[in-house]
Amino acid sequence: MNDKNSERSIILIVDDNQTNLDVLFELLRNYGFKVLVALDGESAIEQIDYIHPDLILLDIMMPGIDGFETCRRLKADPSTQDIPIIFMSALSDTPDKVKGFQTGAVDYITKPFQHEEVLSRIQTHLTIRSLQKKLEEKNLELAHLNQNLERLVEQKTKQLINQEKTAIIGRLTQGMVHNLKSPLQVIQTSVDLIETKATQIQEDSLFNYTKYIFQAVTKINQIMDTLMMKSRNEQKQDLHPVNINDLVQREIQLLEGNLYFKNKIRKKYFYDEEITSIPLIYSYLSQVFYNLINNAMDAMWEKKSREITIVTRQDDSNIYMDIADTGCGISSEDLSKIFDPFYTSKPPKGEEKTEGEPTGTGLGLYTCIELLKPFNGEIAISSNVGQGSVFTVVLPKPQNN
Repeated sequence: MNDKNSERSIILIVDDNQTNLDVLFELLRNYGFKVLVALDGESAIEQIDYIHPDLILLDIMMPGIDGFETCRRLKADPSTQDIPIIFMSALSDTPDKVKGFQTGAVDYITKPFQHEEVLSRIQTHLTIRSLQKKLEEKNLELAHLNQNLERLVEQKTKQLINQEKTAIIGRLTQGMVHNLKSPLQVIQTSVDLIETKATQIQEDSLFNYTKYIFQAVTKINQIMDTLMMKSRNEQKQDLHPVNINDLVQREIQLLEGNLYFKNKIRKKYFYDEEITSIPLIYSYLSQVFYNLINNAMDAMWEKKSREITIVTRQDDSNIYMDIADTGCGISSEDLSKIFDPFYTSKPPKGEEKTEGEPTGTGLGLYTCIELLKPFNGEIAISSNVGQGSVFTVVLPKPQNN
């Protein structure tokens, strides 16, 4: 009667006695096994190199290497060590049986053979091996599940940490903005008084200075309003058509009030005049531009040659704004972290090693990413250490349905 193991199992018989081979071959084939034969240990090992049997019946007393040595070699090879081996021998002394088990055999059959015993032992060890394989597969599946679970836990932990950092940023922002409002109001009032006086005495140069101060105060108020809105998760501000070229040119005009930007940095501007307006929040994008320009200036503070190149361009899907610098560049290690909240490669305020060295809070680039989210914008970076970086703001165009 055929067994489900026999219908798919390959048995290798290793014996130098032709009569034994014929008897076992006929018995096992009649029970549905696929049967291979070998007359000695060397030829058995050669066969196993290209045909992997499910079980081996191995005679002990053979010419050349005996069954014990054949078994030792098979068990020493990782590719064959898991194949169950049943020894066959006329020897019935206990020391020989013990030696067989010590070399790695799973069972022992004494000649002359009892057919029922042979079949029973083969079926038992094939079943055990099949269960072992299933257990190994389940263990492998469990290991993969554990790896996936560890990744999920790591991702969730990082997400929770970032949420907590975001909450902290919100609380800090609200406190900071509240404390800045009063002094800015004093500056605004003072500028109004100076402007009135300048008009009275017809002092045009003084009037021009107050214009720069007024623009800067307006800009700071916009930044604070933006931060407050972000900290309260109020991203319902209406989108309005904005032309990137106009925005960049206006922001550069404001930056010209910064003497370092105006006099110490060489600027190059390349505008795609065909760029169309797209729905944006002007104050959000102007803050992104301002932060990226400041980062570019900080990256070049030790450089003799300081150059910023600003390019606007577009394709069918997106509008792009490139801000390139000739600064220190960003290492591959830092590139993966620079958008994380509170991560900065710059020293905190008060810990500068050199006078004039830029300091950082780790919020500038994080804020840029957050400000671009309402219109699905993103930032791409390419950088070479010692040569400079290019930050590219990517703004999707509205899709016409």
